Amino acid sequence: MGKLYGIGVGPGDPELLTLKAHRVLNEADVIFCPEKETGAGSFAFDIIKGLLENTEAKIVNLVYPMHYHGAQLREMWKQNAGCIAEHLSGERTGAFITLGDPAVYSTFMYTLPYIEAAGVEVEVVPGITSFCAAADSMKMPLVAWNEDLVVAPVRKNSSEDLGRVLREHDNVVLMKPSTDPEALLRALEENHLEDRFVLITKTGTGEERLVTDFEDLKQYDIPYLSTVIIKKQGRQ
Repeated sequence: MGKLYGIGVGPGDPELLTLKAHRVLNEADVIFCPEKETGAGSFAFDIIKGLLENTEAKIVNLVYPMHYHGAQLREMWKQNAGCIAEHLSGERTGAFITLGDPAVYSTFMYTLPYIEAAGVEVEVVPGITSFCAAADSMKMPLVAWNEDLVVAPVRKNSSEDLGRVLREHDNVVLMKPSTDPEALLRALEENHLEDRFVLITKTGTGEERLVTDFEDLKQYDIPYLSTVIIKKQGRQ
């Protein structure tokens, strides 16, 4: 059986890809690209396609639906793992690309146990997260001195949970804010943090947008590839 690399390709700027990720991608026999539905395409592949020098690598798209039905998702992860194992028979090398870092809300990590169960050797290559890239772009520290930091998802009907997180921590990164924008708005308003947030969309791409005004946030149709950073001490 061959070997699979789970590769974080960063938030959107191809130049943020690590040297190791670049090398592995150009040595791989097969590159596995997640997409939300058949034919939708892969944003992760869009990031790295201009860096590929190995024109003989096979590109395989794997469907990862954008829903939270556990049994269906687990079956899909198992099927995708089987597909990966089939393509890596013999001594072939594969690269599974995923946005940001593989350890942070990654499609790759959901599939990893099934891949290893199929007998495939796996190595994980780190990538830069959207919130680190965004904070650096804004010259804004995520944490300083004795402050703490928590990373949490926005879930449906989660304003109460978000409020608790905001009250208990100095700095908060919220992933997937498009899941429930109203919950985000309520949590910010109820905790008087309307001027203590920044929302970043498509970090590191030509479509990057920053939203720092609460009234603008109310009117904004938040895209999926968005992150919110909240700092109680302000953005300075």
